[in-house]
Amino acid sequence: MINLFISYRRSDSMHAAQRVRMCLRERFGEDAVFIDREIPPGKDWQQHLEEMLVASTGVVLMIGDEFFKLLRKHRLGQTELSDPLVWEIATALRLGKTLYPVLIGRIDMPDPAKLPESIRGLARYQAVFAREPAFDAAIGELVKAVAVNHDAPAVLPAQVTAVDGHREPAAGPGALLSALLMSGLVLALLWWAGRLILWMSDPVGGTSRPSESALWHGLRFGLSTALWGIGPYLAYWLVAQLRARARLPIFNTHGLLTVFNLAGILVSGGSFLLLSTLPGWQLRPLGIFPAEPQAQHFALLALGLLAIVMVAVGTAFAEPMVRTMTGARRDWGMRAVNTSSAAVAGCGLWFAASILHSLPGLGANDPVPVVGYLMLCPSLSLLAVAWTYRVSLLGGRSRSWQIDSLFALVLGLLLLCALALFAFGPTRLLAPGL
Repeated sequence: MINLFISYRRSDSMHAAQRVRMCLRERFGEDAVFIDREIPPGKDWQQHLEEMLVASTGVVLMIGDEFFKLLRKHRLGQTELSDPLVWEIATALRLGKTLYPVLIGRIDMPDPAKLPESIRGLARYQAVFAREPAFDAAIGELVKAVAVNHDAPAVLPAQVTAVDGHREPAAGPGALLSALLMSGLVLALLWWAGRLILWMSDPVGGTSRPSESALWHGLRFGLSTALWGIGPYLAYWLVAQLRARARLPIFNTHGLLTVFNLAGILVSGGSFLLLSTLPGWQLRPLGIFPAEPQAQHFALLALGLLAIVMVAVGTAFAEPMVRTMTGARRDWGMRAVNTSSAAVAGCGLWFAASILHSLPGLGANDPVPVVGYLMLCPSLSLLAVAWTYRVSLLGGRSRSWQIDSLFALVLGLLLLCALALFAFGPTRLLAPGL
């Protein structure tokens, strides 16, 4: 029988605790999870909590950004166990209950030396890191761990795929038809965007150009905007998902460097491919190429870039093994991992600077639209982060037409401004004939 006790601090993690409770109940049943909001009226709450802790088969502990600050606040002039959260953790440890720490903030697992003596055993337990946008993935790992420890089936109920209990329709002919219709709609929108770009960049002859030219310019706009606008957020999302499944924090030094490196690879690599479509364009790496490079120089450059990617992947796989070490070995191992990631980041900055150095000249055209477009696009990633933050505060089920309308309005304005800047800047850079 599964009987989970959710331990949390209302001022730090109440909303996240409610989301976790919803997910665990969706998976294991209504009676499998207890939270202190369910204490009957007239009950001695501390006695009831102790009874529920004794009856529990595991304790899910929510740890937020204010964890240490509130620990220190409650310890001033008091005994350690006067803090209700410390009392719950200490009681669970004394009873030998399995702890499932869920870190919902930017912090890593607590250092035992910084914890009150009565709860230092908490640091021995493996945590899951449920920072958005990887909250669902992290809670999925929590569900798997609870299922394994209780010999319960490890598969979620059919079609339940989200923490908030949303159900997705099964794939079939209807889903395929929807995908085809969506693809056609996207192509039509890109063609329309290409027509607008041609008209704005060349009001006299732009409208007379063939449809293929409009679609090509629309595709360039779509790919460039996706790379510079959504690329950084996609890198953050992917790293967050992978690290949540590996039970690693994203907001440590290596996690942030991994996000930076992956975003750099996406943006720089995509920009390189787009520029490669220009007739006669050639990359001029800073500081390493002679005035007239030969084929072997480009071959060595390709090998060097491949080596950089391999080092980045190697450090990503090394971190979980290093974190299992203890003492000085762990400290030196994490320094090596962080140093390797920083070296990869430095190489990425050099490659990005080389691309900027190799950009074709605008000639007599105004450079302001190019700079404005490149500065505006990252706002799309910031908008995606804001949307994720909204979900973390309100939950996936909580929808408000006012908030949704505001996001839609801001997104529309950003895309229209990006379209206009692209027409007067990057379009003339990529298509000098306009």
